[in-house]
Amino acid sequence: METKNNIQMQIAEPEAGSPPAETPPEINQPNPESERLRAENDELKRTLQMRDARDAVVETLTSMGAASPDLLFAAVRDELQFDSEGAVVNAAAITQHLRKTYPDQFGVRRAHVSIDGGAGASSQKQLISAESLARMTPAQIQKLDWVEVRRVLSER
Repeated sequence: METKNNIQMQIAEPEAGSPPAETPPEINQPNPESERLRAENDELKRTLQMRDARDAVVETLTSMGAASPDLLFAAVRDELQFDSEGAVVNAAAITQHLRKTYPDQFGVRRAHVSIDGGAGASSQKQLISAESLARMTPAQIQKLDWVEVRRVLSER
């Protein structure tokens, strides 16, 4: 008998003439295919988790009136924290942080002011014809665009 780590083991000698004992296969041999599948499964779980987080955060940002919710989500993607179930824990804090940091992304969107300050946008061009000129008073004719009046009169 041999003593090893305070455990007594009996070493059996193979009998003469018997075939040598086969060594048992390792119990947990690394299987490359199962490792690849496990890694792929983990990646898919992370992808689904990120998709669900994106949907939740973008929906919240949209309800807050964000102009570019997808762009804002991309800015905070790495700051997301998840619980053991895979749900986003800090979505409310992140959306409030975005609202405070980028206030111009939230609120009512107004039309851009044109470069000419809107000159001419409210004035409507009055179409002049020879008949309408004949019905006008001299005071009304004086208020007209004389270039247009000359054009109409020259066509006559």
